[in-house]
Amino acid sequence: MRQVCVLLVVLLACFPYCNPVEGGLVKTGGGAARDRREVTDTEDDFPPRIIEHPSDTIVRKGDPATLDCKAEGQPLPTIKWLKDGQPVTASGHPSSHRMFLPDGSLFFLRVILYTGRYQCVATNSLGRAVSNNATLEVAVLQKAFKENPRDLTVTVGEPAALQCDPPRGYPEPTITWEKNGLVVRNEGERIRVLESGKLMISEVKTSDAGMYVCVGTNMVGRRVSEPATLSVYERPTFTTKPSDQEVGL
Repeated sequence: MRQVCVLLVVLLACFPYCNPVEGGLVKTGGGAARDRREVTDTEDDFPPRIIEHPSDTIVRKGDPATLDCKAEGQPLPTIKWLKDGQPVTASGHPSSHRMFLPDGSLFFLRVILYTGRYQCVATNSLGRAVSNNATLEVAVLQKAFKENPRDLTVTVGEPAALQCDPPRGYPEPTITWEKNGLVVRNEGERIRVLESGKLMISEVKTSDAGMYVCVGTNMVGRRVSEPATLSVYERPTFTTKPSDQEVGL
């Protein structure tokens, strides 16, 4: 009985440092086992790889923006940024307009003067990886139309073309037309808005008459041209045709 008690005491004293494996005891706390683990960790190290590249971004002036960048590597790489080939400095203070996020992304509280070409660079003890280029640009939409539509008078069945050259903008503004406050829909080949912005009506009907405006739109907002009136007239027709008559003399 005394021998059994001594064996139990020895096992309890050994428990924090030992694990039973196939009936024996394998030391797990330090020593040769720890050395083997350190060698294994070193063999698993690898240089950085960019797994998410930043993408081109367009924002309105004064709006926030984020350029994303994610990298993997062992040891865990640090991420820095370049703008037009020069290192980017940033503050983590909330009042700063530019700061590095914990995941490696670059955040802009307000985009005003920071437009340019950006790259992220991931570095660890085994090397570095550089991302693709990504541009940060500010959207623009000027107010003045380069050409406003003009009043037009046509006859039923004739073609009509209302010209429009929208304000300069980036991204390039899309063009739509409105008639009496409602959007003009394409009607196959009869009514079309061309890539140039021109509104074409191949065979005018009396119902096409009204006041038209050209609308240029991008992410900044919308610009509305000066109005133009399309007047449609019908060709005169005889309601009663003359007939032959005989007159006595």
